[in-house]
Amino acid sequence: MKRLLLMLLASSAHAQTADPPEAPRSRDDRPSAPFPPLPPSLPREPDETPPGGLTYVGLFLMRATATDVTQTAPVLKGQVTGRMFGANGTTTGDDAVTFLEQRYLGFFDYRPTLLEGRAALQAAFEVDFTFGDASNTVQANSGGALNGDSVNLQTKRLSAEVDLGAGLTLVVGLQPLADNPRNPARALPDELVHAGTRLAFWGSDAAGVSLYGRWHRRLLGRLAYFNLYENDVNEADDVHLAMLDGEFGVAPGLNVGGHLWYLRDGARGLGTALGVGPGSKLAALNGAAPLALGPDRAEAHLVWAGVDAHYNLGLAEGPFAASAFFMSNFGSFDVFEADDRAPTAPPFDTTDGELLGFMADLELAFRWGRTNGDTIEVEGLYASGDDAPDDRTVSSPITGNNYGLPGAVHASHRSLLLFPDLRVVNRQVGVVYDPANLGHGVIAGFLDAAWDVVPHRLNLKLGTAIAGAAAPPPGAARHIGTELNAELMYRPYPFLWFGLHGAVVRLGEFLEGGRVDLERIPAERPWTTYASLTWVHF
Repeated sequence: MKRLLLMLLASSAHAQTADPPEAPRSRDDRPSAPFPPLPPSLPREPDETPPGGLTYVGLFLMRATATDVTQTAPVLKGQVTGRMFGANGTTTGDDAVTFLEQRYLGFFDYRPTLLEGRAALQAAFEVDFTFGDASNTVQANSGGALNGDSVNLQTKRLSAEVDLGAGLTLVVGLQPLADNPRNPARALPDELVHAGTRLAFWGSDAAGVSLYGRWHRRLLGRLAYFNLYENDVNEADDVHLAMLDGEFGVAPGLNVGGHLWYLRDGARGLGTALGVGPGSKLAALNGAAPLALGPDRAEAHLVWAGVDAHYNLGLAEGPFAASAFFMSNFGSFDVFEADDRAPTAPPFDTTDGELLGFMADLELAFRWGRTNGDTIEVEGLYASGDDAPDDRTVSSPITGNNYGLPGAVHASHRSLLLFPDLRVVNRQVGVVYDPANLGHGVIAGFLDAAWDVVPHRLNLKLGTAIAGAAAPPPGAARHIGTELNAELMYRPYPFLWFGLHGAVVRLGEFLEGGRVDLERIPAERPWTTYASLTWVHF
């Protein structure tokens, strides 16, 4: 899996010193946190000038997995992604499958001394593979077999960052794409996971131009443009995304933000082998918002508008924290008759499509003990849906999962199987992969409690999650599934964790309502267990 939170939240430190940089004070990257920290970033104020030089942050992740989730019809060589029991061929089997996976991420930040640290070249590279998968062949996400000399290096980031002064920073090139006014390469993990729209709409990387602003420590802003897909250079058949975001500190620890995004989709379903957009096979693979076009194609004008608020991120100001967002999504689809229509195809339907959906999320956290590893967290999610989504009216929100694999990674739910796990390498699947849930929307709740059994060393987390369709088909059940999960994390040294993780899901009757192939509905409950090694190094 290429586009994960582990990449988005990682960044190199901008100061080259003899000693390792101090860890940021954030709930997710303190040594006591139940979720292993991601490579830290060190944001700076506009009037601070970082020294020149080359800095580096790396992430090493190892997984040893046993699960009854298996794949019967691989779609992507070397990786598996999307919703379970769907087009990716995932289902459950009678016997457990086992495999070992490894990931390495390296982030490099070079600031020429000649420019006094005012400009930086940012690069990030990734190597993923499953033990024993392939050797001596050019293939992404592989290279773990005997004599494993595969060319599997992936470029994750390659951009130039320039300090323009007056609180403005320009980033040009291949860069993180997030639904947040902060520069993802400099933001703290909590600021991306628990602020903005939590990467639930956009969480990937893309080539573009971003202008970030920060003034008086209270006002943040972003104006950005991304070219998501460039098809024929002679045709207006591309996918462009423009984003305007802001955030203002209204009180100590309390921030309120606003978001306005526009996407022009002229690809007409083209862009990858699976196509892109609501009318593509990619949407079905990810369980994202669908658009029924038959053999025809459509261009789209899509708009997102919403607000968010968060209080006491990282629990730095007290034992309570809260965050919430509301995002509306509307637009239109202009339908065109396909050039390759078969003679036996039904008559061309001239009806254009329209979009009107929304998503809302609320999260609360309470530190009940001495450390930030002693916490109780609860989250509620609602995404609108349609009880008859196989038409040209889209009533569920469209996310980056309509355009990427994945294009969005809802980051705060902490589920392992009902919703996709974030601590993955090549296999990321979930019973509900995208909040649109095939157009039926979702109502979901998450609850977990964590305890630092040994302060700053050993943490235990127990959790549960439940999901139902916001608008199930007529006569169908609402319940999608219920998950129980547990994680035990041991930290023997700073920035090094060993973990044991497990989850089991009781599937609901919604899956029997015609939303999956009935022959692939398993009698067994999906379950997974794995051991992990996570090491962040400077």
